[in-house]
Amino acid sequence: MQPDGPYRYTHLLGGSPVGKAWAALDQQGRFVTVAILDATVAATEGWRDAFAGIVNSLAQTPGGPSFVYADFSAAEPWVAYPAEAGPAAEKLFQALGVEYTPAPDSGVPVSGSPASGPPVSGAPASGLPVSGTPASGPPEAASGAPMPISGAPASPATAWQPSPISAAPQSPSPQPTPADPFSAQTPRIVPSTPRRRHPPLWITIVALVVVVASIGGVAAWALSDDSDQPPGTPSGVATVAPPVLPTAPPQSPGVEPPKPGAWPTQWPKFTELDEVQTLTDLEGVGFPVKVPAGWQCTLAARADGYVKYNCGNSTPGQPATGGELIVRDCPEPCNTQWQNAMRAVEEAWGAQWIRSGEYASYAEQIIEVDGEQRHGLIVVAYFRSGEASLVNRQVVIRMTAPVPEAYQLRRLAGYIRDVVVF
Repeated sequence: MQPDGPYRYTHLLGGSPVGKAWAALDQQGRFVTVAILDATVAATEGWRDAFAGIVNSLAQTPGGPSFVYADFSAAEPWVAYPAEAGPAAEKLFQALGVEYTPAPDSGVPVSGSPASGPPVSGAPASGLPVSGTPASGPPEAASGAPMPISGAPASPATAWQPSPISAAPQSPSPQPTPADPFSAQTPRIVPSTPRRRHPPLWITIVALVVVVASIGGVAAWALSDDSDQPPGTPSGVATVAPPVLPTAPPQSPGVEPPKPGAWPTQWPKFTELDEVQTLTDLEGVGFPVKVPAGWQCTLAARADGYVKYNCGNSTPGQPATGGELIVRDCPEPCNTQWQNAMRAVEEAWGAQWIRSGEYASYAEQIIEVDGEQRHGLIVVAYFRSGEASLVNRQVVIRMTAPVPEAYQLRRLAGYIRDVVVF
């Protein structure tokens, strides 16, 4: 049986005790080799991290195979290599310390014929692919790979609802298309028997103070520590008005404080083979935004020092992918107090925040929308702008996608990180 995923699998290339390699076609008819870790193996402690770590290690090795797409959070984690990379899947399984056996006749498609071009690899040596659960534990990965948090959100996320976006996206998957969660204007994220996780008391207090400040125009002294003004503000100088923040506390904020971490190096990036568009005219954003072809970014709200766009594809009959891109001013000095307070009022599906550098945090969560599992990603970061080159702006990326399309969100987030530098 062919695996699930965003590709059209043509034939089996080989197998190992922990997974298989397939020849496949992507959405543009290009050949790729997809290495897939078996679900039973991925559920065994250590193997998922080892798989992601080895993929990343090989990609960073001089002359090693570079992958084009990957989803390490799927039930069956997978990585796709371009056909030009040769026996990349074989090298991956061998690096995992397991024996790889080519399929007896990898030139015969499993179902259908490729649209054009030769198979990904030539006729390999004979032998049957091995299947089953590994007898021993996973190898030690050269570098770890942060994994998204699984499970249902603590409570329904109602703080935002993107407006419908019309576009003509590429067909991302041959799978049956789920309902469009962006088409309705009412909350549709439903938890399953949630266990509500309460943030620490100081986070709740700070979040409420910021919300009150944003509504009533209270000066920034509300966030200082027993002082009349924020640290670094001279006496008698008017403070900066609070930024435009959500008008109600989030129902499922992120778990504080953020865990120490780093930006996931195994996340895919845009390549020259991808069909993308670069949006340079998003008013109020201040930096270019690269998105997949067929996406649109529609202005949803704007105020002084604040702008929100709904970005993604939302064509009826296609899996909806996308969400919010928000840029707002951070009062100067944009210190740790302001950064923590502004992050605390963001909806994050109850996921654990992970710190990525001095000025950024991100969180991932598997959520449920209309009975369908979706991948949620949120990034909150602060960056420099203006001639003074001070950290004075915040960017928020909050998006969801079908689980196999999680790489779309990660590529976008990685691109914005590289452009803005946070």
